[in-house]
Amino acid sequence: MPHQVTYTGHPFIDVGFATMAAFAGKRRFADLTKDDFQQIANYIEANYVRPPLRSFLTVAFTSNAWFAQSAFNPDRFDSPEKKAEAQQKRQYWAERHLRQWAQAAESLETCLFTGLPAAALELSGKLQPGRIGRAQMPLLQGDDSINFFINGDPGLPMAPEAILALQAMPLGCAKVGGGLLAVHCDDEALTIEFAGQFLQRNLADVTKAQAAGEEKLPGSPRSLKTLLIETLNVIQTRQAQEEWQRQHRPAITAYYFNNSQSPSLEIYYLPLQITGFLSAVHTPTYRALWNELVARSWQRPAAAGKRGKATEPTEPRFNYLFEDLFTLPAQAARFVRTYFLRIPDLRRPADDPRRAYSPRREVDLVSWTLVELFVQEVMLMTDDRVAKLKELGDKLADYTRAQGGKRFFREFFTVQRTDHFMSLLNKTNINYTRYKRGAETLFDLDSFLILFMEGEEVLRPDWRLMRDLVLIRMVEQLRDWIANNADVVPTDEEVAVVEQA
Repeated sequence: MPHQVTYTGHPFIDVGFATMAAFAGKRRFADLTKDDFQQIANYIEANYVRPPLRSFLTVAFTSNAWFAQSAFNPDRFDSPEKKAEAQQKRQYWAERHLRQWAQAAESLETCLFTGLPAAALELSGKLQPGRIGRAQMPLLQGDDSINFFINGDPGLPMAPEAILALQAMPLGCAKVGGGLLAVHCDDEALTIEFAGQFLQRNLADVTKAQAAGEEKLPGSPRSLKTLLIETLNVIQTRQAQEEWQRQHRPAITAYYFNNSQSPSLEIYYLPLQITGFLSAVHTPTYRALWNELVARSWQRPAAAGKRGKATEPTEPRFNYLFEDLFTLPAQAARFVRTYFLRIPDLRRPADDPRRAYSPRREVDLVSWTLVELFVQEVMLMTDDRVAKLKELGDKLADYTRAQGGKRFFREFFTVQRTDHFMSLLNKTNINYTRYKRGAETLFDLDSFLILFMEGEEVLRPDWRLMRDLVLIRMVEQLRDWIANNADVVPTDEEVAVVEQA
C-alpha cells in the first residue's frame, strides 16, 4: 500500500503527483489510492516503451532511462532467447521504478522530499538502493558524480511514491520546442489543474500518434509564455463559470527544462499581483472587454508568398498581450499605453497586431474601469491616488467639453516634453479656475504633488504614465463628444511617431 502523499514544494515531484491526481480524476494528492497508483503505473509501463513517448521522454530522463535503453528493447533482437532476456531486464527495472510502493520492504534512509521511507530496491546499477540519479530526476548529476552530494555519496534517497510521481511528471508537462514546461503553484489545486490541461492534450496526442504510426509527439503551436497564460485563462474562465472560490491569490512558477545531452532550465514567474489581476478580469464586470483585448493581440496570419501564393493557415504562435504580462510591473507604462490606450508601434513586423492598434478606430476599447483594476492590482497604487487621477480626468473632460475643445485635447494627448507638459498643466489650471469662476481649481497643491511630482521640485520620471491614466478617464467620459468630433483624436501616425521618439 502506498503512503499518503502531500504537497512537497518541489516542482518536479508536485507536478508528478498532480499528474497522477488528474489522471485519476482526484482533486487532492491525499485522495490518491492504491488503484490510482496502479493505473498510472500500468499506463507508463505500456506506453513509455513505445513511440512516440520512448524517444521523446529522453528529454526528461536521458537515454539511460529504463524504458529508453536499447539493451532492454526486445524488438531489436531476432533470437527468442535474446528477446526474452531483454524483456526480462525491462520488466525488472520497470518494477523498481513503478511499483516499489506496493512492496513491504523499506530503506533505513528517508526521502529528502516527502519525509517518507526511501525505496529499498536499486534504481541504477551504480547507485545505492533507493537512490535516484539523473535518469530518474531531471537535472541531477550522473550516477558516478560525487560532487554536491552529502558525504560524497552519489544519488538522492527517494520514496517509492515520489519515484512514481517523477515517472508520471512529463505527462503533466507541455511539450514546447525541444523541452518540457512544468507549471508549479503554491496552490495544490491549481497545480493539478495545469497538469490536467497538459495531460489531456498529451494523452490525446499519444493516442493519435500511435494510431497513425508516427514516431514523434507533436508539440504546442504556442510560445512558452503564451501557452502558460492561455492555459491559465482556460482554467480561470471555467472556475469563474463554476463560481469556484479561491482562498488566496496563487503565485505561479513555470520551469522550462531539458535533461538531454545539453541540459537547461529557464524559470518564469507570475507574482501575486499579476495572478490576482488575471483572476479579477474573468469576473462579469471586466470579462467581455478583456476577452476583446486578448482577441486583438494574437499574431496575425502570414502574408502571401513571393509569387502571391497563399500560405498554409497555421495557428498563431504568440499572443502579445500574454507575452507582455511577464514584463509587469516593471513595464507597466508601456503596457498601459499599448493595450489600454491602443497606441500603435510602427516598428513592429507586419504579423504583430500592435502595429495596427489605433486610439481613433478603437476608442470603444479604452476603459477606465479596467485600467483602475490594473493600477490597483498590478501597480499596487493606493486608493487615494487612484481617486485623484479619476477626479482630474473628470475635471479635464468637463473642461474639454465646455472650454478647451479639440486643441487642448490633442495637445494633452500628444505632449512629450517635460517643460511643455508643466506649462500646459499650469495654463489649464488657470483657465479651469476662470471657467469655474474661482469656485474650484483643477487640482490643489497636495494633489499635484501626489500625481506628478517626486518631492516638491522634481517631476516624476513616470509622469507620462500618469498623463495616460488621466487621458484614459477623459476618453471614457468624452466618448459621445469624440464620436461627434472624430478628428480630435490624433492620427495613428502622430502618436506612433511620438511613441518612437
